[in-house]
Amino acid sequence: MPIALDNLKESNEFLNLILENINSAILIADENMRVHQFNNSFLSLFDHAADRVFESSFGQISGCVNAVKENKPCGGTSRCQFCVLRKTLLQTLVEDYPADLKSMERVFYIKGKPVLKNLEVTSRLIRFHGQKMILVIIYDVSVIEEQKRKLEKQQQQINHELETAGEIQKSLLPDSDLEIDNILIAWRFEPSGHIGGDIFQIHKISEEQIGIYMLDVCGHGVSAALVAVTISQFMMSLHNRMRLTGKLFSPEAVMNRLDKEFPMERFDCFFSIVYTVFNIETGCFVYSNAGHMPPVILRSTGQLEMLENHGTAIGIGFGAAFGQEEKQLNAGDRLILFHAFMENSQHLPTQDLVDSAFEDANRQRGGSAPSDDMSLIVVEFTKKGCEGREDC
Repeated sequence: MPIALDNLKESNEFLNLILENINSAILIADENMRVHQFNNSFLSLFDHAADRVFESSFGQISGCVNAVKENKPCGGTSRCQFCVLRKTLLQTLVEDYPADLKSMERVFYIKGKPVLKNLEVTSRLIRFHGQKMILVIIYDVSVIEEQKRKLEKQQQQINHELETAGEIQKSLLPDSDLEIDNILIAWRFEPSGHIGGDIFQIHKISEEQIGIYMLDVCGHGVSAALVAVTISQFMMSLHNRMRLTGKLFSPEAVMNRLDKEFPMERFDCFFSIVYTVFNIETGCFVYSNAGHMPPVILRSTGQLEMLENHGTAIGIGFGAAFGQEEKQLNAGDRLILFHAFMENSQHLPTQDLVDSAFEDANRQRGGSAPSDDMSLIVVEFTKKGCEGREDC
């Protein structure tokens, strides 16, 4: 028997040691929310002296904003019926229903000043001094919640900046009402996030010729988008130079310039690009492909022709030779540059073909967001009477 009593004494001492040093506030309260027992963390949390705690209501001890403003105990204020803490504790007492980590946000007066506290409350029914009472454990998560609010605010700011960047990137795409003689153009772009590594554009470089390109920078997000924008600016400058000087660069020459301007060691990435110079009078075009998905010619008959002449991606190095190839479109033929899935759309009008390709891809994903940027340009040659002519 003495051994058992010694063990019990040691157990109680150990339990008291834990209760007095644990960071969570612990108290025992009755059905009127009067406090009968507490630990030091409870006093620290609400900054009250021990001699003011016993037999006082929780609202008075804690400095609950409602109890202070109305000068009434727990259960007596006009807001007590809405109190999460009171409802939780009474449910525990009456129904023997334990509660775990119930959240509440409340202003408490500490040292006479209002302080917003975020608390999580756990409660259990116990017997104390022969009476049914409530064991309450209160976790102060105010610092954690404040950090979460700051992170959410920062994330909102980041999202806003990404949305702005996305709008800037979209402004670098072709005009939606772009009109060019003898051709019908339809396009669509859907980034995998706010911004992406795809960019394409159509530039007029002479009275009879336009330059069309589509590129895809490896990776996603801000870094890929910044490189894509840089390449877009380079291509715009190059096209302006050709238009103003009248000196035209072949697609292969453009690829060589890009490969020299964007080495891997400078940008730590590579990109694929297909570039074509298109004669809007004859329907003849010359293209070069650096690692991009092969363009497709969709003939007016419905026949598909894959353009497979290509070199390595820009930035890979190794003295890549890109090459180029010349092709001819006749009236009703379409040139398709894409980084998106397309199937069973050959018979559709040009704009419908573009929309259908994206709808097919969306159905295959089950409506989820794309894992990669999606881009598609369709250029239809509409001028009739070129077939068989030597100048076409």
